[in-house]
Parts: sequence; C-alpha cells; structure tokens
Amino acid sequence: MPEHYTKTTDEAEAWCNHCGRVTKHRVSAGRLAHCLEHQAPELSQRQIRDRERRARAERQPRLFT
Repeated sequence: MPEHYTKTTDEAEAWCNHCGRVTKHRVSAGRLAHCLEHQAPELSQRQIRDRERRARAERQPRLFT
C-alpha cells in the first residue's frame, strides 16, 4: 500500500528501482515523487515515442488519393 505524507514533508527515503538502493525522494502533494540521487528524465517514454513517430512521418509524408 502506498504511503501518504503530510503536505509539509519535502523528502522521504524509499527504494529506487533505477539506483537499486534506498535513496532520498522528493515528496509532492503528499505522494512520493522522483529520486534525488540521479537526474530525472526530461521526457516520459510516451513523449519520446510520440516525437519519434512525428519525426518519421515528417521524413516520409503519406500519399493521399
């Protein structure tokens, strides 16, 4: 069950799947957010896929009949 933190909590220790150990994480709106030990990715995996799809479509436009 996920933990909920008070609104005044800024950081908490939790397991990080990326680092493979217990690290400090930011707390946002009472919920655990990203790890503070490594750089968080700027884009989500979905955003990266969407950008790649649009770039492929621009390189090879579709033909309409």
